[in-house]
Amino acid sequence: MSTENLNKRIGIWLDHTKAHFIDLSKGITVVETVHSDKESEVRFKGETGNGISLGNNRSTNNENHVHNRQQQIIQGYYQILSDRIKNYDDILLFGPTGAKDELYNKLSADKHFANKVIRVESADKLTENQMVAQVKQFFNV
Repeated sequence: MSTENLNKRIGIWLDHTKAHFIDLSKGITVVETVHSDKESEVRFKGETGNGISLGNNRSTNNENHVHNRQQQIIQGYYQILSDRIKNYDDILLFGPTGAKDELYNKLSADKHFANKVIRVESADKLTENQMVAQVKQFFNV
């Protein structure tokens, strides 16, 4: 790796709802946040459980349809994240949920990331300052 590439380092704290990009390659630390379109449990007036009241009738939501829609949203979110980090050579994925592992698997299957160093670590929910400190410590900056 050339010395130019050594400066292309980024840490990403993520869960299924948002990702914080901690970019160390610009001389100053830059933190940007991207939100996914994944919604937590949304219920509409008259809806209870996994069904919805339609007048005097009760209709159940198609669980498979709901699951597929959530998967499409998450895959779109991961695509946005992977597009944003294609120019980085050293990538740290960290966070409290399985989102970091799911993104790692997507990146590992993408030929654009074949020669890049991608590492995954568990982390709790952190403040922005804690995220920056963890990324700086990880990359010895």
